[in-house]
Amino acid sequence: MFIAAAEPSGDELAAALVVALRTRGRFVARGLAGPRMRAAGVQPVAQSEDATAIGLWEVLGALPRLAALLGRLKRDLQAHPKALVVTVDSPDLMLRFGRFAKRRGHRVVHWVAPQVWAWRPGRVHRLARACDTVLCLLPFEPPLLEPYVRAVFTGHPAAVGGGRGGVRPGTPTFALLPGSRPSEVRRTWPVLREVARELRQRHPMAGFLVPRAPSIARAALGGLDAIIVDDVSDIADADAAVVTSGTATLQVAALGVPMVVIYKVHPFTWAIARRLVRVPHLALPNLLSATPLVPEILQDLDPGRIADAVDAVRGQAQVPRSILASLDGSAAIERAADEVAPLLFS
Repeated sequence: MFIAAAEPSGDELAAALVVALRTRGRFVARGLAGPRMRAAGVQPVAQSEDATAIGLWEVLGALPRLAALLGRLKRDLQAHPKALVVTVDSPDLMLRFGRFAKRRGHRVVHWVAPQVWAWRPGRVHRLARACDTVLCLLPFEPPLLEPYVRAVFTGHPAAVGGGRGGVRPGTPTFALLPGSRPSEVRRTWPVLREVARELRQRHPMAGFLVPRAPSIARAALGGLDAIIVDDVSDIADADAAVVTSGTATLQVAALGVPMVVIYKVHPFTWAIARRLVRVPHLALPNLLSATPLVPEILQDLDPGRIADAVDAVRGQAQVPRSILASLDGSAAIERAADEVAPLLFS
């Protein structure tokens, strides 16, 4: 199997899939691998850390690097003409690679559907040319894609609770989630430090937890008296959280922790996105609900305003269990493995 993931969330999904498939048979896995995939035994043709780029402006600057990486993946795949190809998320990169693989006769599965319902709907045609099956995290996606490509709902594994909790460095305790990409952390962490200082002025006994993604060095999270944890479930007993928009919003929602969602990209990316995006919200819990559930503060990240929002949501129930249940995440990895295993072991 040739498996490729470029983002930390994709690395986590791909690693879990590899682990699930190893219970069903023996195989060799190689490809574009992040730290979790490498720990699961995926032989790295290239490292996912070299492929991460978010935002239109950021991608433009990374084009030479991404083109070289894509070329390396293509050359390696040519040496394995019978490999099953699994691509995960990151559609701008993965659909290019998938189209190359499919043209050469490989069977291709893509996991995490592009958000064609939010922007760039024309990507459904690229998706059909790039894969044989697309595995969807959200229940409303297969009906949108089925006219163009086979689409299967797996469920979203991030929507499963069961936090360990027990970490409360202060009263109240706040969690700060700066994101899983280095570019996100560079933009959000200075703001989150100021938010923490504002909250500590208001609550002198406050403590702070900072979940760290494997893709983020501890040194990037300095300058604040906080406990750095390596699992989002460690914040299950927090009173409120500030969360960078992404998969983490579902993880925090599943823990039942009230949150404020923030996001910031390059001004060029923001200017273009405002004209192209067709949905009114960014946070996944809000996209899944008929009415907004969690406050979003986007682009203009004023620490005082964020701190006000954090105080306002403390103690509030935000995301109904019914919305999380609709994502049916407890068996998501096994459902994905159910789709991939017959292709891999046939």
